[in-house]
Amino acid sequence: MKKEQFYPLGIFLAAMVGGLVRYLISTWLPASPDFPWGTFLVNYLGIFCLVYLVKGYLVYTGTSKGLVLALGTGFCGGLTTFSSLMLDAVKLLDTGRYLSLGIYLFLSIGGGLLLAYVLGRKKW
Repeated sequence: MKKEQFYPLGIFLAAMVGGLVRYLISTWLPASPDFPWGTFLVNYLGIFCLVYLVKGYLVYTGTSKGLVLALGTGFCGGLTTFSSLMLDAVKLLDTGRYLSLGIYLFLSIGGGLLLAYVLGRKKW
């Protein structure tokens, strides 16, 4: 069997770990109706992991394609969550927390894009 045939298994297993880490982080942080700290934190952690470590360092050092796919697509894909970001935004909107909604979306999308840009400029 070719090693490429095992890529989906590596992605699957890493996604399970990423999803578990997301769950644990969300349960460790205090719940707040004013700001979804858990989703915010895991998305920033995912940006760092994907852009800086996986797409930066691991690709630069010539790490195997299977490991890059497992960590990038699997772990980071299981860790981060755009759908939860949108659900949290709708909850803030539905409860009339408009300032929190604006700050959350600005920091999540704008800040996330800025963080990815800054981290992606690192030259190994």
